[in-house]
Amino acid sequence: TGALVPPDQLVLQVPARALLEGDTVTLRCRGWNNKSVTWVSFYRHEKEVQVLRDGTELSLSLLQLNHSGSYHCRGWVSSEVSWGWRESASVPV
Repeated sequence: TGALVPPDQLVLQVPARALLEGDTVTLRCRGWNNKSVTWVSFYRHEKEVQVLRDGTELSLSLLQLNHSGSYHCRGWVSSEVSWGWRESASVPV
């Protein structure tokens, strides 16, 4: 059986297609089962890239080689049974 994802975990979604220099790519930080997520921070190599109070997407336009790296997101997840800061697993871009 596969590993179980905690019900309040965050997931960082990146496009499955190959990315080329000059592309625009959107990284999306989502709560598992569409739980509400606010105050989302995006990180590249553990350094904060952007903080969004309401948004959950980071758009990288005119991709350059220096955009590549390991990204993850952190946000405030709230549901009817729990709330708190959660982090996604790191995803290579």
